[in-house]
Amino acid sequence: MAQSACGDGSALPPDRDAGSDALWETHWIDAANTHLLDKVAPGVFDRAIDQELLAEYLANDANWLCLALREGLVVGMCMCVILTTPDKPRELFLAEIGTGDDWRRQGIAQTLMRMVFDRADAENIEEIWLGTETDNHAANGLYQTFKHEREDAVIYYFDW
Repeated sequence: MAQSACGDGSALPPDRDAGSDALWETHWIDAANTHLLDKVAPGVFDRAIDQELLAEYLANDANWLCLALREGLVVGMCMCVILTTPDKPRELFLAEIGTGDDWRRQGIAQTLMRMVFDRADAENIEEIWLGTETDNHAANGLYQTFKHEREDAVIYYFDW
């Protein structure tokens, strides 16, 4: 289902049609609408979309991908993964969020995060977490605009 967003990042009411004043529209991506990824602004993803990897990603219901588009151009994305363990309720890992180089600081990432929060609520997920670098000031600024608890942590990347 598409939802339009205002320039301030707040969602338009579902009954209001997105007119020419809407800066972007948002979509949850599944196998039926991957064509929306045909045109992506620079900076949204780290690399070009690989159709085989996209199909594999979307084949797993635990993987979520939402997009923000402006006139058919992907200007923002957010990828999440539901984590299930035998000893805790499901939680959501916000794996990546990206905004096009020319589209930053317009509320797109906030809108995408609100979409994630809404879907997590609908799916009874109680915890969402992510990691980012301490010197990623833009990301840290974004995350601090939402109610949160911050923990300092150490991340290990293994080579084998």
